[in-house]
Amino acid sequence: MTTDSTTASWREINRTTVFSRFGRSVDRVEFELPDGRTEEFSIKCERPAGAVFALTPDQHVILARQYRPGPDRVLHELPGGYIEPGESAENAIARELLEETGHQGQVREVGPYWLDAYSDVRRYAFVATGCVKVAEPRPERTEFIDVVTLSLSEFRDRVLRRGEMTDTAAAYLALDALSLL
Repeated sequence: MTTDSTTASWREINRTTVFSRFGRSVDRVEFELPDGRTEEFSIKCERPAGAVFALTPDQHVILARQYRPGPDRVLHELPGGYIEPGESAENAIARELLEETGHQGQVREVGPYWLDAYSDVRRYAFVATGCVKVAEPRPERTEFIDVVTLSLSEFRDRVLRRGEMTDTAAAYLALDALSLL
């Protein structure tokens, strides 16, 4: 395999954290580019996180409907959240599903993905099948969640195709893994 000079690795020269709060930070990073020039970029940094496409036995998608401050609107979200240090991704997602929706099911990972090109954030997509409600949701103090279930067709038409959620990559990876695309 040959390396094209336009895609060769960049060399990090300097990194400074500009902002850090709630497990998120923004770093100012100076790179030497393949052509020798230097350029500065802002990189979003976060802990790894995951999202779960959860299905009930009758094939309804379990979603956390909640206000999201970035888009400044209420969105239908896949349950999920940060993976705590020392916690497996699978255990984190099972915990988040239970905390946010009160449901449990058979959880399995379907693949990782990057949040975006200016971020070091690694996300993990999961599916949970046979999900049943076993408890009342216990959201974190900053989460105000309405748990909703939608049929697969409602989910595709009202949420996924209209861009009314984040973690769409996780949803597509899950739908593909379940042969539901």
